[in-house]
Amino acid sequence: MRTLRDYVEQVLQTPLEFLEDIEGKHVPAFLTHRYDLAAGKILGRQCVFMLSDSLESDTPSTISKHQDALQRHFPDSMIVFVTDRLPTHNRHRLISHHVAFIVPGNQLFLPELAIDLREHFRGMRESPGESLSPASQLLVIAAVLGQLEQATPTELATRFRYSVMSMGRAIAELEAVELIRVEQAGRSRLLQFSYSPRDLWKRARTQLRSPVRKRRHVNWGNAIAELPLAGGSALSVWTDLSEPRIETRAIAASRWKGFAQAHDLETEHRCGGGEIEIETWSYDPRLLGNDRCVDPISLWLSLPETVDDRVAFAKNMLLKEAGL
Repeated sequence: MRTLRDYVEQVLQTPLEFLEDIEGKHVPAFLTHRYDLAAGKILGRQCVFMLSDSLESDTPSTISKHQDALQRHFPDSMIVFVTDRLPTHNRHRLISHHVAFIVPGNQLFLPELAIDLREHFRGMRESPGESLSPASQLLVIAAVLGQLEQATPTELATRFRYSVMSMGRAIAELEAVELIRVEQAGRSRLLQFSYSPRDLWKRARTQLRSPVRKRRHVNWGNAIAELPLAGGSALSVWTDLSEPRIETRAIAASRWKGFAQAHDLETEHRCGGGEIEIETWSYDPRLLGNDRCVDPISLWLSLPETVDDRVAFAKNMLLKEAGL
């Protein structure tokens, strides 16, 4: 309650007055067990605050029903849901249900008073230099390559083979750093990047990291041919650079163990002739590349810094290939 009062008084520049305790009044037990209830006033308007310390345990639809139930007992008061943290997708759903809510330090949404104040949302990322998660990076690169326009979270989850929950976290992360906009269109939420591919690359570049988790040498097997070319091998496809002596291919780190066991790939092979380098990636390298090799942006990120002028020139050509 102290945090709530400090936040409201800071953003509205008006006192938040708490009134008498309402726990003893005739309120259904399921509400008093679920929420701490407090009466107060904002800008002279009577309010009842539903303070929740059980994060993300109820859906927006359930919270809306609880608000309606409480409204019947306090018909002259504005019912306001209060919580410490609220995922982005739940904020949008609460707004669509016209549920008044306050997330101290983040957002104050009071439709009855025509107030919607938003700040930079606290999320997984608070440091500007911190790298994006693999799923978020995948979405950014897809947009930079012109492969992603407006889409719903479900469509993105299906296309990039993530769970809807994981994709929701990626979207929340990108929204927190203001790289995307999420708009409500009927029952659907539509994601759209806020910048052109070139500007998006400039803004996100320092937050993108090499997708390579590990490099290992294995014996050649016929199954290897289904993996996309990566490293110097892919660089020789995208540019005029000559092919390296050892071929490099890439696979998602999550697939590697099962793939290696299924095809009896011996790691750390050093017999010569049949040796190949495998990169395991933090996301599936097949999602953005073509049938032959990985995409140019992920490849650029995966290549280590070099003093070889030919390789450095070839890396610059990759960005030109992507229109950057």
